[in-house]
Formats: sequence, C-alpha cells, structure tokens
Amino acid sequence: MLLRAITFVSGVAGAALPEKSIEIGKQSMLVGYENPEDLVAEDWYVDAVRYTSILLAVAALIAPFLPTPSEGGDSDDAADDGPVVEVIQSSDD
Repeated sequence: MLLRAITFVSGVAGAALPEKSIEIGKQSMLVGYENPEDLVAEDWYVDAVRYTSILLAVAALIAPFLPTPSEGGDSDDAADDGPVVEVIQSSDD
C-alpha cells in the first residue's frame, strides 16, 4: 500500500512538474560528471517524462484492482501432479 502511494505521488509530481523531475534525476545520476547543470532537456524528452509519469500514476491507481498471484486466479493443477514427461529407464543393466 505504501509503495503504491509513493508511486502515485511521484507520478503526479512528475506529470505536474516534469522539468523539476528531470533536474532531480540529473542531480542524483550525474554526480561524477563535470558540469551536469549545463545539460538542457529537449522538448520531446520533457513530454516523454510527463507521459511516463501519467502512466505511472494511473498504474498505481489501478494496481489494487488487478489480481495478484497470491489471490489464486487461474490455478494450474498439472504442475502439482508431477513431471509432465515420463523418465525412461536405461536398458543397459
């Protein structure tokens, strides 16, 4: 639940302020580079960050309604019965 809330908040923040999100990313990922503040994001990249952030927020909203493996869903009984292929014994005895 906490992870979904953090994901939603970061998605909304990235969609509302994509330039600030890019700045935070530059500060954290380009620590060892010289003059990372001189890098300027192009318009297509800012739009891509905005759309990706919107998708992230939407995914956080619909995640509680999706089935998880722990809920069961489609159970595969064949996997519990044993191996699918029979083991052939060698006749070299």
